Amino acid sequence: MNTTVDSPVAAKPAPAPFTAPRANAFLMWALGYINRWFILSGLPFVRRIPGVRDIPGFRGYLRIRLDFPDADRARLERAVNPSTAAFIGPNHPEFGADWMIDKELSTIVAPKMASWAAKEIVSSAPGFWRANNLVSNAGGDDAMEYSIKWAIAGRAVLLHPEGTVRWTGDKIHPLFSGIAELATETARRLAERGSNRAVYIVPIVWKLRYVGDVSSAMHRDMDRIEAALGLPQGNAKNVASRFWMLQKNILAVQAERFGYSENSAQRLDFFDRQDAFRLWLVGDLESRYAVEPSDSIERRIRRLERAIRAERSRLREAAGVEADPRMVQLRDDLARAGEAMRLGGFTREVYATPTLSQEQIAESLKRIRAALLRSGTTNVLHNYLPRPYGARVAHIRVPEPIRIDPERASSADPDEREAYVEELLEQTRRAMQDALDGLSS
Repeated sequence: MNTTVDSPVAAKPAPAPFTAPRANAFLMWALGYINRWFILSGLPFVRRIPGVRDIPGFRGYLRIRLDFPDADRARLERAVNPSTAAFIGPNHPEFGADWMIDKELSTIVAPKMASWAAKEIVSSAPGFWRANNLVSNAGGDDAMEYSIKWAIAGRAVLLHPEGTVRWTGDKIHPLFSGIAELATETARRLAERGSNRAVYIVPIVWKLRYVGDVSSAMHRDMDRIEAALGLPQGNAKNVASRFWMLQKNILAVQAERFGYSENSAQRLDFFDRQDAFRLWLVGDLESRYAVEPSDSIERRIRRLERAIRAERSRLREAAGVEADPRMVQLRDDLARAGEAMRLGGFTREVYATPTLSQEQIAESLKRIRAALLRSGTTNVLHNYLPRPYGARVAHIRVPEPIRIDPERASSADPDEREAYVEELLEQTRRAMQDALDGLSS
C-alpha cells in the first residue's frame, strides 16, 4: 500500500520515531480473501449469476477482473519466494485500487509481505496498519533496517518506486532511488556473510480497462464537479468535449482564486497556460519560504509543502490559535502548493494526443475530485477508495525480475555503487514502461 510519497531513501524526510510493524499472519491472510471477494472481483459463483452479480457487495466494490497470464505469474513466483530477497516495485496508476491489487499479489506470493506507506496512512490507525505490516515512509534508517531484514528472511518488501505519483495509467514517471538502494544494500550484506541468496528488484505493471462504455457515469461525475465548484454546467453530449471545457473552466476559476492574472497567457494553448500558472504559484511560494533548490519542480513543491507544514506545527505549539493571521496565510499557502501539484497531473507529455481514451478521462476526473472536492462524508469516502465508473479488467504484467550483482553492490568505490543504483533504476523504469506500452498497443 502506498500513496503519494517520496522515496524512503532518496528524499530522506526528517525521521519520526519508528515503531516496527508486528505482522499478524492470520489477519493478513483473512484480509487477502476479503479483498479478493468483496473489494476486487466479487463473490465466487454469485458473481456469475445474471442480475445478482451486479448488486454492490456481490460484484466487488472495484469491479475488477484480473488478467494475470501464467507466464507472468511464474516470473513473479520465481523471484518472490522464501529462498530469495525481493523488493517489489509496481506502478501507481490509481489511488485505492493499487492498494487492493498489491494485496492480491501478496496473497498469491508473499502473504506476510511488508509494504511501505505514507506516514499519514500508518498514523490513521497504527495498530491495524502495523498488524498488516505497513512500514511508515518517515521511519528513516530504522524503517530501512526493518525492510532489509524482512527481505533477507524471504518475505518480500513492496514499495512504489515512482517518486511523484500522478495517477497516470500509461506513463511511468521518474523513479526515486529507494528501491535500488535497499536492494543493493541487501545484496552487499548477504555477500559479506558469504550467502548466495538471490536479491531481486521485481518490476510489476498493471493497466485498467473498462469493459464497456462508461460515458453516462462520467457525465454524472462532471455534474458533481461543476456543481461543487460553481462552474457552468456542461452541455456537450460528447464526453471528451465536455471534459476539455471542464478543464478550461477549472483552470480559470483556480487562477482567479489565487490571484493570478491570465491576461498575459491568453494567447497560449491550454498546457502552456497551465504551466505558466504553476510556475507563478511556485515562484510566489519560494518568495516566502527558503527551500533547497532542485531541477525537479515536483520536488521543489514537496519541499515547500514540508516547510509550510513545519512552520504551521511550530506556530500551533507556540500559540495554538487557528485564527491567527499567520495561520490563515499558511493554510492558503498549503492550498497553493496543492494546486501547483495538481496542475502537474494533466501534462502535455501524457495527454496532448489527438484523442483521449475513456480511461485517461476517468483517471483525470478522479484526480480532480481528490484534489478539489474534499469536504463532506461522500467525498472523503470516495477519495479514500474511489468508486469506478463501471466494470474493468486489470491487465497485470511482470517484466523479467532484475537480479542484483553482489560484486557491484559491494564495490568499495561509492561512485561506482551510486552509478550502479542509477543503472538499476533506469533498467527498472524502462522495463516497466515497455510492459505498459505493450499493453497499450
